[in-house]
Amino acid sequence: METQSPELMHYVNGLFFWYFVALNTIYLILLAIASKEIWAYKNLGNIEAGLKLPDEFSKPFSVLVPAFNEEVHIVESVKALLVLDYPEHEVVVCNDGSEDNTLQSLIDNFNLKKVDVTCPKPEYDEFIRAVYFSESEHRLMVIDKVNTGKAHSLNVGHEFSRYPYICSVDADSILAPDSMQRMMQDFVAAPGTAARGGVVRLSNGSVIENSRLKELRVPERMLEKIQVVEYYRAFLFGRMGLHKLNALLIISGAFGVFRRDIIEAVDGWMPGAVGEDMELVVKIQKYIKDHKLNLRVGYSPYPVCWTEAPATLKQLGIQRDRWQRALSQCMMKYKSLFFNPKYGAVGMIGYPFFFIFEFLGAPLEFIGYPMVIILYITGNIELPFFLMFIAVASLWGMCISSLSLMLAETSFKRYNFKGSANSLFFAAFCENFGYRHIHAFWRVRGMFKYFIQGDTKWGSVERIGYNAKQEDEE
Repeated sequence: METQSPELMHYVNGLFFWYFVALNTIYLILLAIASKEIWAYKNLGNIEAGLKLPDEFSKPFSVLVPAFNEEVHIVESVKALLVLDYPEHEVVVCNDGSEDNTLQSLIDNFNLKKVDVTCPKPEYDEFIRAVYFSESEHRLMVIDKVNTGKAHSLNVGHEFSRYPYICSVDADSILAPDSMQRMMQDFVAAPGTAARGGVVRLSNGSVIENSRLKELRVPERMLEKIQVVEYYRAFLFGRMGLHKLNALLIISGAFGVFRRDIIEAVDGWMPGAVGEDMELVVKIQKYIKDHKLNLRVGYSPYPVCWTEAPATLKQLGIQRDRWQRALSQCMMKYKSLFFNPKYGAVGMIGYPFFFIFEFLGAPLEFIGYPMVIILYITGNIELPFFLMFIAVASLWGMCISSLSLMLAETSFKRYNFKGSANSLFFAAFCENFGYRHIHAFWRVRGMFKYFIQGDTKWGSVERIGYNAKQEDEE
């Protein structure tokens, strides 16, 4: 035993060390790939600046907005969708049995009138309480139904929608006016596109006026600043890098566009899915490979959706707990993709990346940090190894986050880095001292709930609403 214990510790230490080396190496590779791709997009964007698609190339689309207890956001979000800079689109809001004033807010602000229509899919009729059309906004339809979950609401909304492209948007999000113009440019430029995701950015601390982002500000709270850094990483090199490798497995539910025929081919969103957005995308990717279709799932770095991030640790914990349960469900359902060459880059790169570094990464990070610290304190590992572990696990990751911020702002210039936005670099530093460990705990808790308790509930996150801070100060 005495001779085996040091050997066991040696292997355990090596596992954690090389895990973080592999994780940050993959991140660095994705960042390099994303950098090249983003600069190509930036040059193309300079050429296309001010250009608009001719109407005959502007594919009409339907926006689906599932809403449950969204009274603080719903009116502004719908107004933003109605004034998109686009020649032909419709907005279909599906009120999923909200218990607050979501429906009444819509009725009052958009002059809704109940109409006698039935769902094109009769089996959904039993869930629908009423259908409304707006007398002031001819493009708006509101469906009031019993609470059956987000995926089911999207499927109901899809049945009522008319157009060949479907855009799914969260009810607490606001699309930039030119977002769909830019998104559909990419669909037209790549006819083999089955689905495409846009950029999601945080509106916390910013000024929303007339349903548009008037002034982008860095949030004041450190918790929200760290989330800004997280979103930069996820959407900059995470989505962009996997897009370039044709291995993308997720399009955010806050902003994604899909071909209608593809949604119907895979039977839409899966009712009961914890993360209906990821489940749909993986299902589409599998369908494309199974049927040998010349189609792609992609990502566009210019179309922007603004959303509000959780402002408290409790609410953020609920969100990240759900995200990990969603990931766990998806990884288990589609485990046949794991290193399966039949599915190309999706099976050989995309699925393994999410399984090893996102799914298994949660318990490894949760256990790894405290174990290495305890082993150092108890004298079981030496100072050089401990310092090397900290450098790999934290400092390297911090550098990648900082590089992501620099790349994003030199490319898109959303914040003024001569001003308060410099604090985002400090947030990238602070993230490694406490936050990442709490975050790992939330993820492990989510896995425990899913695998041990069988928890597949959604878990609503409370929001404070746009301009909440500014209004409090006035």
